[in-house]
Amino acid sequence: MLNKRENIVPEVIRALEEGRLRYSFHAQEQMTKRDILVSDIEEALYRSQREENKDSLTNDKKAWKYSLRGANDNGDKDLRIIILFDEPNVLVVTAIDKSKKEDRS
Repeated sequence: MLNKRENIVPEVIRALEEGRLRYSFHAQEQMTKRDILVSDIEEALYRSQREENKDSLTNDKKAWKYSLRGANDNGDKDLRIIILFDEPNVLVVTAIDKSKKEDRS
């Protein structure tokens, strides 16, 4: 079984500050569709908490996708951000605004 990372929030913030945070094509599409800006993601990451019960393995079972939850600066977006580690980068796989009705779950 693939080991999960424990304290990932500082790692993700470090990647953001070092310019190693990347966005998948899927994430970019979903962010556009869901009216989520890169700045919303970055703001939410600084106040995010791990949602370990939402973590999952990738389809090929070679990596963990981690779930983080946080609000943007003005608090109008409650974001679930799914990331995975793609050394040396951190990849945003998707983002969901949990404050919007169509994305509740």
